[in-house]
Amino acid sequence: MLTGERQQIILEQLKIHNIVKLHDLIPLTGASESTLRRDLQDLENCHKLLRIHGGAQNVISLHEEPALSQKAAVHINEKKMIGQAAANLVRNHEVIFLDSGTTIQFMIPYLIEHTDLLVITNSVDNASMLANYNVNTFIPGGRLKSSTKALVGANIIQTLEKYHFDRAFLGTNGFSIEAGYTTPDPEEASIKSLAIKQSNVSYVLSDSSKFAQVSFSRFATLDEVPLVTSKLSEKEFNSLNKYTKVTEAI
Repeated sequence: MLTGERQQIILEQLKIHNIVKLHDLIPLTGASESTLRRDLQDLENCHKLLRIHGGAQNVISLHEEPALSQKAAVHINEKKMIGQAAANLVRNHEVIFLDSGTTIQFMIPYLIEHTDLLVITNSVDNASMLANYNVNTFIPGGRLKSSTKALVGANIIQTLEKYHFDRAFLGTNGFSIEAGYTTPDPEEASIKSLAIKQSNVSYVLSDSSKFAQVSFSRFATLDEVPLVTSKLSEKEFNSLNKYTKVTEAI
């Protein structure tokens, strides 16, 4: 296979998955690991991707927010497992906060197994799903973001400051050892940080493809909030587990 053909495959995989691993590219291209490393270096030199440990990720602006439909279409099986694992952490009669995000949505079908829940959410999509499942739900008022369908702004901050939660479940655009949990929008980051402060215990839900990705605004460090994620490599798990409690939903 020619160099240009291999590199086109790499870029196409990045469009689909946002992060690609070297071990996944080997069977797709028939190339050796050393050859693929050179391809990744060439593509990074052309500013077409960003190399990360064991692979590469798409070049995304720190403040860029992918469309909700785009995020919902990837890593569906992993998100289902994460959602079920997170819902298993909930207990009857609790008050919980659900952040916006597609991974959080996969919790909702499993919440019907719990009785007498009260769910607070700043996501209109999540609120609609909760209503479909007849889960008692409260939506604080705020300004609606079209990209994430999340409510943000001063009004919702003032409301959430009056409430306390047994548990909070938060989404993230990326997590890394150095940067912690990050999201592109400072307003959404403020709500996530406040939900953590107002909760007895909090969790971040994210598939493992977001490991080593960094966005503009940090809302928590790894040691502040445990992580519920999909299968990590042994090296990734050991690395992260030094800083936070990691639960793999497998």
